[in-house]
Amino acid sequence: MGAQEEAVDEMLRAAAAEVSTSSVKRRLRIFHHTLPPLIAKAIESPSDTVLLVDLIFQTLPIYDDRASRKAVDDLVIQALGEPTFMKPFAAVLVQSMEKNLKVTNPLTSLKLLRWSHYLLKWSQFATLTKGAFTRLANAQAVLCQVLMDGSFRRRRTCKQLFIHLFSEHSGIYKMYIEELRDLRISMRDSPAFLNLILDFTITSPSLSTQYQSVFLDLYVKIILSSKDRPPKAATEAFKPLFLNIGHEDFKNTIIPSCIKMLKRNPEIVLQSIGYLLKTVHLDLSKYSMEFMPVVLHQARHSDEERRINALSIIGTLSEKSSDPDALPSMVNAIKAVLGGSEGKLSLLYQRIGMINALEQLSRSPPKQIGRLAPSVSTFLLTCYKDDGIEEVKLAILSAIGSWALVSAEAVQPDVVSFIAAGLKEKDTLRKGHLKFLRVICKNSESLTKVASLLDHLIQLSKTGFSKATQRLDGIYALFAVSRLAAVDTKADGAILKEKLWTLIAQNEPSLISLQLVILF
Repeated sequence: MGAQEEAVDEMLRAAAAEVSTSSVKRRLRIFHHTLPPLIAKAIESPSDTVLLVDLIFQTLPIYDDRASRKAVDDLVIQALGEPTFMKPFAAVLVQSMEKNLKVTNPLTSLKLLRWSHYLLKWSQFATLTKGAFTRLANAQAVLCQVLMDGSFRRRRTCKQLFIHLFSEHSGIYKMYIEELRDLRISMRDSPAFLNLILDFTITSPSLSTQYQSVFLDLYVKIILSSKDRPPKAATEAFKPLFLNIGHEDFKNTIIPSCIKMLKRNPEIVLQSIGYLLKTVHLDLSKYSMEFMPVVLHQARHSDEERRINALSIIGTLSEKSSDPDALPSMVNAIKAVLGGSEGKLSLLYQRIGMINALEQLSRSPPKQIGRLAPSVSTFLLTCYKDDGIEEVKLAILSAIGSWALVSAEAVQPDVVSFIAAGLKEKDTLRKGHLKFLRVICKNSESLTKVASLLDHLIQLSKTGFSKATQRLDGIYALFAVSRLAAVDTKADGAILKEKLWTLIAQNEPSLISLQLVILF
């Protein structure tokens, strides 16, 4: 070792001994004045280069002020112009990134991600072996996940780093796309990175045209063809794709895979497909009857979670189908199953599942609901009379109520007579009818149709507030009475005649003050 090399070595070791100082001024002196002149000399010796790299990485856990971090960053950028520095720096950087994945520290993660950005921007690292880039890209993706789960400032900085990298270096952007396309980056571990690069791609018309098919294939491979249920975050990472997908890609690429997997492994994809359908900006009319047969099977499955996810899909299909023929087709499909087209529904959850499916169709556009509401409510009344199980009857009441809330056309004379009889039922079914009536009364257009029930409702209110065991009945009945009184002066007179307010004030003064009743 020559005298000059010894001098460089000694200066680097002296700087390394001082690098842990808490003094910002001394830190700045080291990285602004002491080390920059040594770079050109240090890279001539492999041992001095290693010393310089180690010195830089010593700052990771201790330099937390902005000035010190910038001084280190400036030195890194300057040194990366030298190939002999870049290789050992890249090796230690990747090792540090992978080590940080096990014990994540957001601030350290941000520093490492920034240095990896400098490595790609200011050196020829990307032109090295594919394996080196793959390893770095994987570590970046996981650090991205850590930061995107953090504070707003860290999320913003992380996003800016990648956007600058993608924008300024098209070749590097294409390399990331290749890593994703060939599944060399784990999207399950780092969905935030997928979302970030997808969002960047979609916002550029030229990139979207060129690479949207790559992301469509990724969605099919990672989500729809998964061997186990994909994480929710992985599905949601594709949101920018869903928001911009057109009918052609949806019909030709997405729908066939959805239907295939709903038949093969529905428990894996039901939740993901539900999110897909909710998110796309498409009219789903032309696809509703492709989904209904397979989804209805899950809506009457023994597993509750499957039923819930299937019902959510049915609700979304009805809500996003504008074709007037779509709703009748979906209603008829459910009626057919209830009628035994696929065998007798002997189990409780099977019948309730189909009734709940019919209820989900009430999310359709109100104009379509109005045309079908009378026939649907009549059909449900028939189901009520034919089924002897209390739980099924309650599900039917809920379903009719949902349709009646959207359209007063569901409240026909036979429904009013049905309610009148139901108010005389035993405890549970009586409460079910009162809840049903409460829903009807929320629709102001239905109030005049149930006005004939006023006297019975007043008596139920009086009984309910006289007996603590029937207080809930009284509250439900009182709500209906109050709604009727608001639109019918005769109803107000009947309430006063029956001294309902006085009775309530005497038994439930917290609800109505007796002094207030006396005043009126």
